[in-house]
Amino acid sequence: MAWARSLLESGGFCVLDSETTGLKPPVQFVEIAIVDADAKTLFEGTIRPGCRIECGATRIHGHTTRSLASSPPFLEVYPNLLEVLWGRRVIVYNASYDRRVWDAAVRSLGARGALAGKLPPWECVMRRYAAYVGEPSKRGGYRSQKLPGGDHSALGDSLGTLRLIEKMAAGPVE
Repeated sequence: MAWARSLLESGGFCVLDSETTGLKPPVQFVEIAIVDADAKTLFEGTIRPGCRIECGATRIHGHTTRSLASSPPFLEVYPNLLEVLWGRRVIVYNASYDRRVWDAAVRSLGARGALAGKLPPWECVMRRYAAYVGEPSKRGGYRSQKLPGGDHSALGDSLGTLRLIEKMAAGPVE
């Protein structure tokens, strides 16, 4: 797939993945990891949310209010995240979801968030992978696919996404 090959050739990207409090608003981050094109970890950490964690989310990622009690809130990790993301193409498996959670978290910071400026749009690997697999959807386009090789940790899923990009760059589905 040309997109994946071009991405790997450029090297100027990072892969972000997160785990969240669930799907029902408010949704907040509980874990974020970012790796570069060489699989080097640029950021990995847990985040103490300001809202409850859904039981279904805990079953998936294992985080609880108690396990995150000593983790910093988003406000404290935000400067480090900006430093890692700034000037890079940000690649995410389900970009629209993670970006909505990111934008809500930044809005909650008020003026502190606004001072950082805007990040470019995040690129979605999930949509590219759906086209790569080519399984038609009843609604048109391609059926979404689960991330192969992830482990429901932010770091494991970031690395799984990077491996998936490498697989797509190597050639067609076998």
